[in-house]
Amino acid sequence: MKLRPASLLRPSSSSLVRSDPQQEDVIGARPACTDIADHVAGRVEFAHDLRGRSAPHPSAAGVRDGQVYARTMVVVPKPKPIIWMRAEKSTRGPAPQHSREQIAEVAIEIADAEGIEAASVRNIAKRLGTAAMTLYRYLPTKEDLYAVMIDQATGFEQQEPTGDVRADLTTLARRRRQIFLRHPWLAPLLSTRPVMGPNFLRGMERDLALLAGCDLDMEETLAVLDLIHSWVSGIVQAELTERAVAQRSGVDRDAWRRHMQPYLMSMLETGDFPYLSRMIRASEIGDGDERFQNGLTTILDGIEARFLANTENDGPRPAE
Repeated sequence: MKLRPASLLRPSSSSLVRSDPQQEDVIGARPACTDIADHVAGRVEFAHDLRGRSAPHPSAAGVRDGQVYARTMVVVPKPKPIIWMRAEKSTRGPAPQHSREQIAEVAIEIADAEGIEAASVRNIAKRLGTAAMTLYRYLPTKEDLYAVMIDQATGFEQQEPTGDVRADLTTLARRRRQIFLRHPWLAPLLSTRPVMGPNFLRGMERDLALLAGCDLDMEETLAVLDLIHSWVSGIVQAELTERAVAQRSGVDRDAWRRHMQPYLMSMLETGDFPYLSRMIRASEIGDGDERFQNGLTTILDGIEARFLANTENDGPRPAE
C-alpha cells in the first residue's frame, strides 16, 4: 500500500490523534490505483473540531484488491483543565478587576430573581459595569460560569456528627432543601451536570463523616447519601414546578384544586378508581413543608430499618 508521506500524518504537539482503521470508504476501482490513492490522500478534507467547525485534517489513502480506500485522521484538541485547575489571574494582559467569586455572586443574584436564562455574560457584565468580552478572561465558557455558580450557591456549612444518625440526616436533608428553595435554578441545573468544585468536595467529606460511626461499608454509605440527596432534589423540583405554574397562571394550588374538583369527582363516581377515590376522600394534601416532612420520615424509616437497625453509632471513626 502506498500512502502519503508520514510527515503529513504527524499530529501537532497540542493535539490528540484518533485514527479508526475501520473508517474506510471505497472511492472506486480505476487504473493507476496507486496514483489515485496519492491524489485522494491530499484532498480528503472533513472532520470537525470540538466547536463544530469544519477543518482539513491529515488523511491517507491506499490500494487493496484493486480498490482505492481513503482514511481520515481526526485531530481532537486537548481539552482544557477544569476551571478549578486554571489560574484565576492570567500572567498576561492587564490586572483583573474582578474575581470568579464576584462574577458568580452577581450571576446568582440574577438567576435567583429572573431565572438561569437571564444569567448571561451580557447581563452580568452590565451589572458589574464592564464589557462582556472582559468576563471571558475569567470564565471562557457557559459551563465554567455554571460550575462556579453551582459551587458557590451550594456553599458549605459544617455539620458535626451528634451521634444520632437519624437526626443528623434530617438536618442534612432540611438544609439541602433550603438551599434549593433559595436558588430555584440550582436543583434542575445540578441534575444535568456533575460539578465537583471545592464546596462539593467539602460537603461530601462532611456527609461521609455523618455516617462514619456506623457499621456500614462504603457501598452502603453511598446508598444512604444518594437516596437522601436524590429524594430531596426530586421533591424540591416538584415543589418548584408547582410554584412556577401557579405564578405563570395566576392560580394558586387551592384555586386549582377547586377548579379540578368537578372533573375528579365525576371520574371517581364511575367506580373505576376505588383506591384513588379512597385516598382523595380520606385525606388532604398538605403544603410543601408537610409533604417534605412526611416523605423524609418514610425515607429515614427505611434507611433505619435497612442499614441502621443493628448498628451502634459511637461517633465518627478516622478514615483508613
